Amino acid sequence: MAGPVMPGYQQRWGTMPVISVDTGRRRGWVLPATLFVAFVLHALPVNDPLQGFVPDWVSLVLIYWSLALPGRMSVGTAWAVGLLLDLVSFGLLGSYALTKAVLVYFSRRAALQVRTYPLWQQAVVVLVLLAVEMLLLVVIEFAVEQSLHGLERWTAAVVGALLWPITYLLLRRCRLWAQLS
Repeated sequence: MAGPVMPGYQQRWGTMPVISVDTGRRRGWVLPATLFVAFVLHALPVNDPLQGFVPDWVSLVLIYWSLALPGRMSVGTAWAVGLLLDLVSFGLLGSYALTKAVLVYFSRRAALQVRTYPLWQQAVVVLVLLAVEMLLLVVIEFAVEQSLHGLERWTAAVVGALLWPITYLLLRRCRLWAQLS
């Protein structure tokens, strides 16, 4: 007869222990679903005085996923998301695509370091990433339209950085629930 069976093992084929791995059900649809929710939040109409205080939800979600799962959020995916955002917002075709790709590129490059930071330091990094994205958008629009817009974009970057801890915690809970790693 076989000896005692260790917890987590199943006894098969006589005395040879075989590891039983419970992978659970992975919910791969969570990442696209969070991007869809970010698109919906981006498309919601906002009064003009409040326009500058609305963060770029798509960028925040892209930053989170590129930090949490750099292998699943590629620059190509960010380019496609940005192109779709260009189509949805009736903006200059390719401007959001370029800025989202650059955003994810820098996020992925810094992912291993930034993930170890406390949330307030991550928020500072997010502020820098959002500011670089806004600067790229300003340069693109100035090159095409020869005009500069107001400061509302920069306040949106600050609001996005202030909302980063909440965004991080919500998306982290979704990622853990979905068992994505």
